[in-house]
Amino acid sequence: MAIDVRCPQCGKELQARDEFAGHKIPCPSCGAPLQIPGEVNPYASPAFQVPGEPLPDAKTPGTATASLVLGIMSMGCTFLTGIPAIILGIIAQGSIRKSGGHLKGSGQATAGIVTGAIGILMMPCLVALLLPAVQSAREAARRAQCVNNMKQIGLAMYNYQSNYGTFPPSYTTDADGKPLLSWRVLILPYLEQNDLYEQFELSEPWDSPANQTLLSSMPDVFKCPSEPGLENGLTSYEVLVGPGTIFENGRATDIAEITDGTASTLLVAESPDHVEWTSPQDVTYVPGGRVAVGSSHPRGYNALFADGSVQFQHPASMPSSIDQIAVRNDSGKGAPPPP
Repeated sequence: MAIDVRCPQCGKELQARDEFAGHKIPCPSCGAPLQIPGEVNPYASPAFQVPGEPLPDAKTPGTATASLVLGIMSMGCTFLTGIPAIILGIIAQGSIRKSGGHLKGSGQATAGIVTGAIGILMMPCLVALLLPAVQSAREAARRAQCVNNMKQIGLAMYNYQSNYGTFPPSYTTDADGKPLLSWRVLILPYLEQNDLYEQFELSEPWDSPANQTLLSSMPDVFKCPSEPGLENGLTSYEVLVGPGTIFENGRATDIAEITDGTASTLLVAESPDHVEWTSPQDVTYVPGGRVAVGSSHPRGYNALFADGSVQFQHPASMPSSIDQIAVRNDSGKGAPPPP
């Protein structure tokens, strides 16, 4: 309840809160002391206070405390708690200003606003720090899936070899020796893709009208996960075709002909020169020349060896020539250069 009082010096009519009853307070107009009528309430706040400071029994609003707590949490949670910290801090500051000294905690609210803002500003820094680690983890997972693809291909090659006595030729041919279909088609029954295999016209080339429609049915095992943008029907898993390789001139090679040892002879490699998976095209191997092997994996490519193992090949740690792993019967010396 307000108490009416008149300043004896300036004559201004004023009203004072009942908690100031029996106290002297300065006139807000002229500064002269005013005696407020009434008895002093021993439990009321004192009449005099430093301007801008809260009363001794002032309370801290929960919004100020919550703002500070959320602001501190934003150092780890960034904008998830930083934005609420700023909003609650602003609400608390408004409440404190309107309370007339009955609420305190302006410092807490300010600290909540500041720490919340810092937490939000830290987000780009955290993203910049974490992004390489996230990308590295994703690439490691993609490379592991690529390794698994190659191991399945190697197992299919060995099942083919167990059934026919040789590894599959790099391609099939017609009666005139014209290439028809890739080795990737021949191993389909050993990749649990027998239904797809039976849809091919084996006596027709890969790009015949009947076989061309099956390009889009490429099994996932021939897709490297590090190349998601690769056109449908293209693969980077290829064999080396050339003198001394397992797939020399499209011939079917017996495992006994790999005299260098299966663990050191290349069977399938990744190539940046992508081909249609049914096409009889693969990497051309020229002794002592450039061989198109490589991948979208950072710092190297996966290679399947004739013993079924998959090794990651780092170009910097590879032999000076790929001849040492491409040729099956050179005792590690590399194929002789062409005349």
